[in-house]
Amino acid sequence: MHVADMARFRLMQVRHRGENQRFRAAHPGVPLPPDYLMYESYRLSYRGYYEGGRATAEWVRDQLAPHSSLRDQHILDWGCGPGRVVRHLPAVVGQGCRFTGTDANAASIDWCRAHLPGITFLTNGMRPPLALPAASVDAAYGISIFTHLSHEGHASWLAELLRVLRPGGVLLLTTHGAAFRAILTPAERAQFDAGQLVERRQVREGHRVFAAFQPAAFLRSLFGERLAVLAHTPGQWLGQGASQDVWLLRKN
Repeated sequence: MHVADMARFRLMQVRHRGENQRFRAAHPGVPLPPDYLMYESYRLSYRGYYEGGRATAEWVRDQLAPHSSLRDQHILDWGCGPGRVVRHLPAVVGQGCRFTGTDANAASIDWCRAHLPGITFLTNGMRPPLALPAASVDAAYGISIFTHLSHEGHASWLAELLRVLRPGGVLLLTTHGAAFRAILTPAERAQFDAGQLVERRQVREGHRVFAAFQPAAFLRSLFGERLAVLAHTPGQWLGQGASQDVWLLRKN
């Protein structure tokens, strides 16, 4: 799977070369991460990375705003990769907020530290802890991070996010919900319908090809009494793919 994914990366480089060269020429002052760091965390479109990252930052703000003042807050991007979203938050949110991005990919964090000033970047392992004090974060988000974790990873990382969130803090997550049933095998579908986590483990945990699919019943059981569900927006099948479920949660 790693070999096949590298071949796909090379294909994407060729396919997007002209478009990416035009974007770089039109935006010479925009720092862009190395191609593989961008591909590994998102896709290999410079415009999609930069302009889509800002749109996602605005979406994060709009999701959090009804449940957080977003003023003088500490906001955590858990699994920030090469800064696609968090790089835009100072401009999109502002209002005296502090921003931290953390990721298991040390190369991504090194790039972020060198090119994205005004944001704190931390490296973490594939298992907790984060290099943050308890109850030090007001709001956190993880966009398509649980989608690449094992059952053990779900349990340990949710506990860690709860550790760093203050009481009443807000957590925004996206997951592979029922909209993804269409791409599951019959055996996987039966497991999913029984409320169990489905894992595709052909590669190391955390890699973009490692896939986990989360039925709502599994996540509600995982959250238990520790988190109140403020909103759950199921994803939709979009013809050739699906959108992820969105969970907005508050620490009890």
